[in-house]
Amino acid sequence: MCPKNRRTLLAMVLTIIIYLTFLIFGSAVYAEDSLAKAARINEGCLRCHGAQGLKTKFDGNTVSLYVDEEKYKVSMHGTMACTYCHTNISDYPHTKALTGKALVDQVNSECRRCHQDVTSLYKTSIHGQLNKKKGQLNAYCSDCHGIHNIYKKEDLKATIYHSNVIKTCGKCHEEIYEKAYMESFHGKSVFLGGKKAASCVSCHGSHTILGPANPASTVYKDNIPETCAKCHLYPLENFKEGKEHFFLEPKGDGAPMFWTLMFFTWLTIIVVTTLIIHMELELYRKLKNAGTTDVNRRKDVNTDKNYPV
Repeated sequence: MCPKNRRTLLAMVLTIIIYLTFLIFGSAVYAEDSLAKAARINEGCLRCHGAQGLKTKFDGNTVSLYVDEEKYKVSMHGTMACTYCHTNISDYPHTKALTGKALVDQVNSECRRCHQDVTSLYKTSIHGQLNKKKGQLNAYCSDCHGIHNIYKKEDLKATIYHSNVIKTCGKCHEEIYEKAYMESFHGKSVFLGGKKAASCVSCHGSHTILGPANPASTVYKDNIPETCAKCHLYPLENFKEGKEHFFLEPKGDGAPMFWTLMFFTWLTIIVVTTLIIHMELELYRKLKNAGTTDVNRRKDVNTDKNYPV
């Protein structure tokens, strides 16, 4: 190799080394600087918002402004500055602070800055649609994931953890959660700690939830066997004919289950009551005979003869 080519190669190698060094250490320095800046900003915010009694009045209701510092620090966003989501806050006192629906809209709109892939799906779901009666979306990101307490779904503290997500859904779908799901096999299994039993998201999905009348929905009638197949190895075609969320009432879809429950409930009560009465009568007989002689206790009631002692 001629000296000129050798010098060119050496220059290229040195350039690559310098570039990689800057890329590795420069990004580390930048990250450290960003973390320090976020910590400094959050320290200032928590001087007030870290006080448990901090609250305000809005629309006649008392609203807490307290943020649990320890929970926030270990959350998924714990290393981020408060102002990354609360972008309208830049001074103190907060002259531009938003409240109510405006605050909810603003903070939740910031989610798309990092979660573009998810928010694009969420917009097409039933939760991402505008509720004309309420004048807001059916469900915001914070309604399901929390606000300052967002954790990975594998974390026991997460609102979307397997056994917690049913309660999260129940905040809006209270009647179905309490009267239908929790009375079902799935609900009881999840309540008792079952990790494989179906929760709400197992059937309905999460960011792509659609109504049962939508052909693209996982709970659309023709799609139900396929949805059940995620857990049940041999789903039958007639799975789609049944109804999952029924109420245990004397009339309606839940009537067969209601009367079956009533039958076995009363059968159990009658059997246990009869058993208790039988035991009480037997105890009464034994107590009554407790003072008699051995000969009398051994007397044959049928032949009136005594057994040898």
